[in-house]
Amino acid sequence: MLTPPCWRAGVSPATPPANTWLRLFVGGWRQTRRSKVCDEGRQLAGQRVLITGSNAGIGLATCRGLLQRGAEVFMACRSEQKAALALAALRDELGPEPSISSLPLDLSDLARVRDCSDRLAKELGDRRIDVVVCNAGLWPTRYATSRQGHEIAFATNVLGHHALLRHMMRGTLAERARIVVLTGDIYALVDDCSPDYRYRTAVGGMLAYCRSKLGNLWLADQLRRRFPSLSVAVVHPGIVASNLGGSGGPLTRRFRRRAMIDPDRGAQATLYAASCADLPSDAYLHNTLGLVALADDDPARNTARAEHLWDTCERLIEGYVE
Repeated sequence: MLTPPCWRAGVSPATPPANTWLRLFVGGWRQTRRSKVCDEGRQLAGQRVLITGSNAGIGLATCRGLLQRGAEVFMACRSEQKAALALAALRDELGPEPSISSLPLDLSDLARVRDCSDRLAKELGDRRIDVVVCNAGLWPTRYATSRQGHEIAFATNVLGHHALLRHMMRGTLAERARIVVLTGDIYALVDDCSPDYRYRTAVGGMLAYCRSKLGNLWLADQLRRRFPSLSVAVVHPGIVASNLGGSGGPLTRRFRRRAMIDPDRGAQATLYAASCADLPSDAYLHNTLGLVALADDDPARNTARAEHLWDTCERLIEGYVE
């Protein structure tokens, strides 16, 4: 069996191909062998970590890795029942000693985000969160809107995380916290992100997801610029065999088995970003390419649109974040 490659400090960033489709191919080619791993020597003892969408898939695998490295983990999940089952499974696997608890969080509803933030503040008391992993992501298969009337992928993947972080900055987030934002190279298929995108088909739902992943990159960019004390890293976890976008038919499931990586491998880039204190301030971690340098004409580098998105999100959370 081949030993999987690890991230190494001091390696120059890779430059992905300029052509979007070639970039997607190069990044995903033979990823089952090329996906890098986070060595277990990177520890998080004494660190408190909040991770969204952590009851299944990459999120659950990330929780496991965080606990194995000594972190105190707060699972923020939409389904309290599924979170309880996941929490019980982790305790059965790792024993009762790891410190883990769950919080109800529906990122698509700004009122529920506020409730989760208030509950987190009560549980923490005088303590602070050291690492936030913005992991939760929704890939819609049909058009829908949030309780506040925003397109559902934008509301969940972008606006909900924005509101959560802005709440946490008012008392529960450590001054020099590390923020890990999950995206995907698929963002490069689009050039905009907004709350009012409309579509009719499953392809439109895929594009809504792509737009939200670009939005995640833009918000990460603005976090770095506006709050320089924070350490912000963006992660492409790989093409992971999960239920994102639906389970699909037999051909889809066969493709996933052959070409996709499992959630444990998909969690490795996140674990590295969460445990590495010396990443560059604009780090883009890729599961096969390692540290990536984005070109100036990459959609993620559009600072004007990133600023506009930040201002839009600030306006939309008025009345929900005090």
